[in-house]
Amino acid sequence: MEPLDALQTLIFMSVVVEALTAIFRRFVSKKASELVTILVGITLCCAYEVGIFSSLGLTTSYPLVDYCVSGIIISQGSNALSGLFRLRYK
Repeated sequence: MEPLDALQTLIFMSVVVEALTAIFRRFVSKKASELVTILVGITLCCAYEVGIFSSLGLTTSYPLVDYCVSGIIISQGSNALSGLFRLRYK
């Protein structure tokens, strides 16, 4: 996968994670919401085999580690998107 395609995938996944997490935010505390965001990110990366390192051409014997790291990074991108949305609608 080309680096630009990888970036587009990460942005798309961040938007999806943010949308799914917004549903759960109504039912859980703020701290739990952060954990839910990370779990959703990791779950989606594992389900769709999205790995940042493999997208950039780096290989690993443990793709699950790549998926977990990618899910955590995507969840943090999701938090950044959430902050932007909150600023826009204030």
